[in-house]
Amino acid sequence: MIKYFVRTTKERTLDNSFSQIEYELLVDTEHKPVKSFIEQLEIISDYDAILLEDDIQLCRNFKERVEAVINQYPDKIINFFTDPTHYFPTSEGQVFYFNQCTYYPKGIAKKLAEEMRKIEEEFPGKYQYDVIESKALNKLGIKHLKYRPCLVQHLDNGSLIGNKSYSRRTIYFIDYLDDASINYSQANLPKNRITLKYRLRRQFLKKK
Repeated sequence: MIKYFVRTTKERTLDNSFSQIEYELLVDTEHKPVKSFIEQLEIISDYDAILLEDDIQLCRNFKERVEAVINQYPDKIINFFTDPTHYFPTSEGQVFYFNQCTYYPKGIAKKLAEEMRKIEEEFPGKYQYDVIESKALNKLGIKHLKYRPCLVQHLDNGSLIGNKSYSRRTIYFIDYLDDASINYSQANLPKNRITLKYRLRRQFLKKK
């Protein structure tokens, strides 16, 4: 059984799409993202776990879709939102970044947390937690799966931990593809990119 966890400081209200799943909140009360992330990895390591951030929208039929992918790759760490502005097929990767929606097989997160703690102790305060995670995965020789299309959308352009960016959203969100009847294999065609960009802009203009 897969268990869902949501990292939060309780400063955000979760999107309505979270009503699709049962989840446990992991609250960073100290506002120390690296420390809390490492501790939260240790907590979720007792389960086959999906770790979610609180600044995302889940796709329609999220639970069925994400668990179908996990059933294909049950022993791999799977990142369901990464490199949001670039088109690529589902593939293994070595550089890990973005952590909006990640699957961790039982037991692996504790090993990762131990290695991350060593890196943070050696370079205190130097790296954000996804950078430390990437370094730890490489030290452990663990590759992860970068899954496409994205099964979540990043709602915030800014970040509570200070990483301000205007390229934190993706046009390769599966709901956009479904609504436009575009297969992901054709998503990078110029006409389809225009359509998907329009759908992204339309969604977030409505939110202003």
